[in-house]
Amino acid sequence: MFDGFLRSDPASTLQRLRGRVELTVKREAGRSRIDRLYQEGSAKARLPRTESDHLEAILINTGGGMTGGDRLHMRVGAGDGTSVVATSQAAEKIYRAVQGAALMETRLEVGAAARLDWLPQETILFQGGRFGRRLEADIAADGTLLIAESIVFGRTARGERVTEGGFADRWRIRRAGRLIFADAIRLDGDIDALLDRPALGGGGKAIAALLYVAADSHARLDEMRDAIARHPQVEGGASAWNGFLHLRLVSRTGFALRAALVDLLQILRGRPMPRAWMC
Repeated sequence: MFDGFLRSDPASTLQRLRGRVELTVKREAGRSRIDRLYQEGSAKARLPRTESDHLEAILINTGGGMTGGDRLHMRVGAGDGTSVVATSQAAEKIYRAVQGAALMETRLEVGAAARLDWLPQETILFQGGRFGRRLEADIAADGTLLIAESIVFGRTARGERVTEGGFADRWRIRRAGRLIFADAIRLDGDIDALLDRPALGGGGKAIAALLYVAADSHARLDEMRDAIARHPQVEGGASAWNGFLHLRLVSRTGFALRAALVDLLQILRGRPMPRAWMC
C-alpha cells in the first residue's frame, strides 16, 4: 500500500530529516533499566526518573515536524520481566509535502512476562501533508502490549480542513511468532470529503486506534464500551477476540478525542498518563 505513496523525485537535492532511536530495557536489581540506547540524527530519547519500577522513555524529533521525504525509525524492546512506557514529547506535525511522503517506522518487542505501553501523542496532518506509518510488534506468549495511535486532520480548533493530503497506516502484530493482528488504512486526496462519508468518518476529523494484547483483554471489553459511552463527542467501538482488545475512535475535534483516549488508557494502565501528556 506504500508503493507510489512514498515515492520522491530522485533528482531532488532538498535536505531531508533522518532519525533513529533504538532502546532496549533489561531487568536489574528489581527495576527496569536501560540495556542499550542508540540515537541518530534528529531522533532523541530522554528517560526521566520515576518512583515506580517501570522505565519511561520520551521520544523527541528535534526537527520540529516532518514533511515529504523525511524518515524516522523507532525501536523499543522490553526485555523479560520489564515494564516500559514510551511516549513522545509533543504532538508530531506533518507539514505540506513538496514531493513524496514522510515515513515513521516503529518496531516493538515484548519479552516474557514483560509489558510495553506505546503511547505517542497525536499526529497532526496539515493541508498538503503526506504521511506513512508502519508499526510491527513481536510479543512473547505471556507478554502485554498496549498501543494507542491517533491522528488529527488539521487544527480542528481553528476549523482547518485537509482537502489535499495523504495518510497510510499499516500494523502487523505477532504473538509467539504468529500473526494475530493485521490492519491497514489509506486516505488519499480530499481527506476532509472522505471522512464526511458515513461509513468512513461520519464527519469526524480526528481518529484513533487502540490495541491491548494481554491475558485480561477479553475481561476489559464491557469496561471499555462503558468508558466510550461517557464521551458523547466521540464515536467508537470495541471488540475482543484472539487474546486482544481493539478499539477505534472518531471525533470532530482533536480535543475531544484526546480526552477520551486519556480516560480509556488510564483505565487500562491502572495509573496516570506519562507526564509529557500533561504538559
